[in-house]
Amino acid sequence: MAVVLLASCAGSPGVTTTALGMALTWPRHVLLADCDRDAAQAVQAGYLRGMDHGGRGLMAVARLHREGVALAPELWRQTLPLIQGGSVQRRLLPGFTSAGSSRLFEHVWAALADAFGMLDAQGVDVIVDAGRVSVHGLPPALLAASDAVLLCVRSSLRSLAAARIHLLTLEDQLGALTVPRPAALAIVGPGRPYSSADIAAQFGLPSWLEPAWDPQAAEVLSDGGDEPKRFSSGRFMGRLRRESAALFERVQRMSMVSAEAAR
Repeated sequence: MAVVLLASCAGSPGVTTTALGMALTWPRHVLLADCDRDAAQAVQAGYLRGMDHGGRGLMAVARLHREGVALAPELWRQTLPLIQGGSVQRRLLPGFTSAGSSRLFEHVWAALADAFGMLDAQGVDVIVDAGRVSVHGLPPALLAASDAVLLCVRSSLRSLAAARIHLLTLEDQLGALTVPRPAALAIVGPGRPYSSADIAAQFGLPSWLEPAWDPQAAEVLSDGGDEPKRFSSGRFMGRLRRESAALFERVQRMSMVSAEAAR
């Protein structure tokens, strides 16, 4: 049903924690794809506490592509579990493993984006952590494959100033796509100090995701901190669950409208 891409700007950390929180609360089977071109392995080293990727991830995907292997049937084998058990599968596609390795991936993005789209037939949605918007923007193939593009910001002046600079690059890229892709904001901690309404008005973009500001709870996701009692059902994850469900329903409605218009 959905490929949702999240990106951020310099001075706006939090996109990986937000993407991971969405993946842990998404209402359907989901793949979190670490497509940040600045290699960090943040989820493996943080939330997964150093889990060995066993050679799986984007570099293995690049090797398969080089060998002429179709990526869609192999993609699930290149993932790690984010959780054990449960009725909903939540998996991670590990990202790049060395600085500069993303340069070798430029010819693979299109095939990977196609493979993301094919996961829908297996009942799997994809949340893409695209990292920061660079001076060259984001991989166009990932943008073209996305059902929604969210720019992750905080509500501080420093974060918003950086977002204003790089949003122009992202908007230029989205405007160049053959099929328009909807863009919106993910505002982490609205009201600190600027409200989501003020930010949306200033940027001319709606706010579709508003995770709570809770550094202690976020540390469980970002750094693998010990979970407090009832963490999963607490305020932080509860709000993420509601926000993810609302975004899921929004993207689902948009997809149905697009499919109806195409008939």
